[in-house]
Amino acid sequence: MAKPEISPQVLRARLDAGLVALGLDRVDAEQRNLLIRYLALLQRWNATHNLTAVRDPLEMVPRHLLDSLAVLPYLPEGAVADIGSGAGLPGIPLAICRPAQPFTLVEPAAKRVAFLRHAIADLGLTNVQVAPQGSEDYHPDPLPQVIISRATAPLARLDAMTRHLQGPHTRVLAQKGPGVEAELADWPRAAILHIARQELAVPDLPPRLLLSWCVPVIMP
Repeated sequence: MAKPEISPQVLRARLDAGLVALGLDRVDAEQRNLLIRYLALLQRWNATHNLTAVRDPLEMVPRHLLDSLAVLPYLPEGAVADIGSGAGLPGIPLAICRPAQPFTLVEPAAKRVAFLRHAIADLGLTNVQVAPQGSEDYHPDPLPQVIISRATAPLARLDAMTRHLQGPHTRVLAQKGPGVEAELADWPRAAILHIARQELAVPDLPPRLLLSWCVPVIMP
């Protein structure tokens, strides 16, 4: 027997409660509506395109929307490159809540690129564009002011993938879960970076951590 469809009102109630828990009450009603619309698009495409392993829309609220939005208080201003964006996470939820901030979703997989373009058009997101390529082939001018990645790769690999994008004023943000200490131990360059840590208490999820750093500027 198929599971009964979960109404947008139920999803909205869970989103509202999660935003309160995260201290994000300032996310306005129209932005919340767009977040739920995005979730509906993701669920619809996921049925045939397998964009994400999460199938239950109620589970998508904390694992996709709230986990992405938990970064919002720590997101610097400036152009953002979402590396390995996948189905648009965290880029699309963040872009919905920061409509004046430009976002580029860097994603090489064709089926995900098709979804991203459809979602951007459907949601009317004028501050979002797609770069349909791997991060190693992405060479924007100027460089992004913010690089963000949500569990795309281990830290050493993420650093190698984005080294050419890390200018002297670029801030890198990496969302991580359990196992981050082992990743740090396997990343020699971590020793020369001042890596800030911020715990993210996302409702209904295990402890999450946001790591951020800038490339040190070497004075002549």
